[in-house]
Amino acid sequence: MKHFAPSFRSRRRGIVLVTVILCLLVTSAMLINLVKATTVLSRQTTHHSQRLQLQILTDDAMSHALNQLRQQDSYTKETWEIAPDQWSLKQTGQVKIDVSKKNNKTVITVQGSIIQNDQVLQKLTQTIQLK
Repeated sequence: MKHFAPSFRSRRRGIVLVTVILCLLVTSAMLINLVKATTVLSRQTTHHSQRLQLQILTDDAMSHALNQLRQQDSYTKETWEIAPDQWSLKQTGQVKIDVSKKNNKTVITVQGSIIQNDQVLQKLTQTIQLK
């Protein structure tokens, strides 16, 4: 029984095949990492956009509360609901304004929330104390 050594041509095909498979594996790994990085960046951008909108919303609510107190000393609370079609986010916004008197000082607390499917995604609270 004779054993034949593989020819140069068949060894060359084997090396090319291994090289192609390695290139495909490296390319696949790079693409998977690119998709993961893009997903993380998209989530961060969405979170940042929501946070900015929430900051604007609570700032506006605080200004509104101060104006209301100047007009009527009996102003105590208010709640706003912002539907997705009323602002730039796809979620519902909510603001609760609470005015209380403590030790002859007026305290205004504004709590803003971004809500989706009855779940609070982000919350921001601002409080100021007036003399």
